[in-house]
Formats: sequence, C-alpha cells, structure tokens
Amino acid sequence: MKTKAQVLKEFSEYKVLIEAVISRIGMESVQDVLNHGINGGFSGFIYYSDTHKFAMTYRKKIFELLEEEAQQLGMEVIELVAGFGVFRGSPMDAEDKKELHEYINGGTPESGTITNVMAWFCAEEVCRFFDDTEYV
Repeated sequence: MKTKAQVLKEFSEYKVLIEAVISRIGMESVQDVLNHGINGGFSGFIYYSDTHKFAMTYRKKIFELLEEEAQQLGMEVIELVAGFGVFRGSPMDAEDKKELHEYINGGTPESGTITNVMAWFCAEEVCRFFDDTEYV
C-alpha cells in the first residue's frame, strides 16, 4: 500500500479529498475499505447527515473525480453513477437522476441518497489511490 505522502504527491489535485477522507476513516481503515467497500460502516460515512454534509462540502472536487472516472471508462457521468452498487438491486429512477443533476448543478437534493452515493464514491476512490497493486 502506498503511503499518504506518496498519494498526496501522485494525486495532488485531490489533496483536499484525500485529507478529508483520511481524517474521517484513518489510515488504518484504508485497506478495509479497499477490501470490503465503504458501506461496511466507517467513521464519517455511516449516517446520511454525515455523508450529506461531506458530499455538499466537497461537491466540486467530487464532481471532478466523478467526471475523470467517467471519462477514463468512456461513459457519461449519469451512466457511471447508475452502475454503482446501490442501484443494482433498485435501478436509478427518474427522481434519483433529477437529484443527481441537481447535485451536479449546485443545488441541494431533497433526499440523502445521491449525496450518500457521492460521499461513498469519493471515499472508495480516495482509498483506491493507496492501492499499489499492479493490474495487467
């Protein structure tokens, strides 16, 4: 696993997100998030009130990360988000899409679903920054 210093150097454009995630879950939880996902109950990412606040505070950087991921995968943002695990059992409906557009465009979604998904996406992506596994 990469050190925090290595990750901050390699992903300097996301320094604020790296610091925010690590300050909540701690370095000791990064590998657990990599192995099991953020929905396992990690500090600062359990309650909608926490994930909503996180997603709204870091909205611009989270959206940059989301756009970058979608671009790398050759997808549109909405298509990427619709494929997230939370939407596998219950596909993204029109209300979810509306709230995602609202979030992206600077509004405040009514429910906590989209902001929760954005916070979880961010936490998992930041933890992936620490993964030094070579994939072929």
